[in-house]
Amino acid sequence: MEGKVKSSVTERPSSGYQFLQDTLREWGVTCYAGVTGGGVIHFLKHFDSVVDSDTKTPGFYSIGEYSAGFIPLGYYLSSGGISAAVATTGAASKLLSCGLSDAKFHDIPAIYILPLSESESPGQAPLQDTSEYGINILAQLRSELPDSVFVLDSSATLAEKLLSARFRLEQCRPVVLVLLHSALSSPVTVPTENAILSPPVPPDSPADFCDEFRRASDGRRVVVLVGEEMARYPGAAELTTEFCQALQCAAVWSINGANAVHRKNPYGFGYLSFGGNDAALSLYQSVGQDDVLLVLGACPDEYTVNRHKFAAAKTFYLTCHPEGYGQIENNFAHMARGEYRHVFGPLDESLRHLLRAAKQQPFDNIPASTAPDNLNHREYPAPRHGYVDMVELYQRLDRWWPAGAIGFDDVCLAYKDRQYVTQRPNNNIHFYSLYRGSAMGGAFGAAVGARLSSPKRPVFLFTGDGCFRLFSGSLGEASELGLVIFLINNASFSIVAQGLPVILPDVEEKNYHASLKPLDYCLIAQACGWDAERLAADLSNLDLLLERAGSVSVKSLLIDIPVDALQVLGHNPRVKNL
Repeated sequence: MEGKVKSSVTERPSSGYQFLQDTLREWGVTCYAGVTGGGVIHFLKHFDSVVDSDTKTPGFYSIGEYSAGFIPLGYYLSSGGISAAVATTGAASKLLSCGLSDAKFHDIPAIYILPLSESESPGQAPLQDTSEYGINILAQLRSELPDSVFVLDSSATLAEKLLSARFRLEQCRPVVLVLLHSALSSPVTVPTENAILSPPVPPDSPADFCDEFRRASDGRRVVVLVGEEMARYPGAAELTTEFCQALQCAAVWSINGANAVHRKNPYGFGYLSFGGNDAALSLYQSVGQDDVLLVLGACPDEYTVNRHKFAAAKTFYLTCHPEGYGQIENNFAHMARGEYRHVFGPLDESLRHLLRAAKQQPFDNIPASTAPDNLNHREYPAPRHGYVDMVELYQRLDRWWPAGAIGFDDVCLAYKDRQYVTQRPNNNIHFYSLYRGSAMGGAFGAAVGARLSSPKRPVFLFTGDGCFRLFSGSLGEASELGLVIFLINNASFSIVAQGLPVILPDVEEKNYHASLKPLDYCLIAQACGWDAERLAADLSNLDLLLERAGSVSVKSLLIDIPVDALQVLGHNPRVKNL
């Protein structure tokens, strides 16, 4: 949790730009993505274009700003590395910042590089005026990231501000580096000593936590809620399984927390809430004053707990994210009905301390029953004639995913239905959804980022025909990345269309405004240099398509899936809040 800047530059940098580039390279930042323009040309002129994403030489990948804003998210989720999104002033900055919002919502360290109009220009109506007389971009950015916007407007303070930015990244926060050309084109003073920032929150005592957990769980049931922060630790799925088996305690998980759960965890009851499994929902709704809830880095967001507070007699919340999204005064005490204990420190270390304590002296919590084989309580509805049965497709894909793969669910039916049908995480593939910002089409940028981060890793994306409209202009730039897109084609904004009969029962369907004009998505993709083919409604060509998807190919592939918008699969509890 310490932030350090240590320059390896052997001679005085010729400019602030050079010092900035050298510093970012020392941090391991080699991937920059976005669109060039007047405000960033002097920063980008020293970078070559990204041709081979496997190289560690810093390079720039040109792609539309909206998609570029999500590239650092997929880059980090695939490899744990940090990358940067770059855009010039005006609308370009606004497009890029859509991804910045999801980086904040999901506690993902990412760098956003944006320029300012020159300081002498206010009142002169400069093009794309960023001043308070124009779009007032600094106030906008600081309203969203109060402590993470760094204006690089002086060569004398450049090193200090970059140190502070590095420290925020180490706290899993996105940062914005704001360029002022007149300052960065000047010589800079290189620091001669390392600066150190102390951690804002000291780690909790493992021994005290273990003793408190032992007392609280004595004679009570323990339920574990696994969140996406836990998924960032190596071996997390095996560790959570070992813990559940040692304490004989049931586990449920959030959409992204599934990546920290092993498919064969005998105490795994399923995904919670949005797209959640019936067994998980029943278990979690039964939590009360006879229970202890152990939360492993799961933000209690609307798609996870549906705006309900933790109902256990005592909640232990484990996290290593100070000021993480949703926290108030560095904790989630406001989300607990009963007693609340915030445990700050590495999640894997905290779990291992509990495991060691359990081996020395078993905990006296009430043991749970193992989970049933089928985590759902209702039959899956069939689609109408002429459409793919998405239940069968998700199940066949679940048996097919190649080892070491990564996938993304866009804001479409897949991010609600896929996990409901498959029920348990797949050990061959990690799936992520950037659902908190609900940015349709953002998952495409994340998939591109994952590929740039891990060139040999299979990358898959489920997206909808509505989402497609947000990124299709960037398909050409991704045509030789070897991505595989499964396109949910139902001529509808179907998440909305499926929820409106519950939300607006007296409104006619024509007033839903949820219909989309059908398009030939294969033809569009092919025109952009992709391979593309429509999946047969009876899945008769699925094996051939999967053979192509699994082959080592640089050409990206789009699979157009005819989907029945009326085949309602996963739960959407949020409709009751609207």
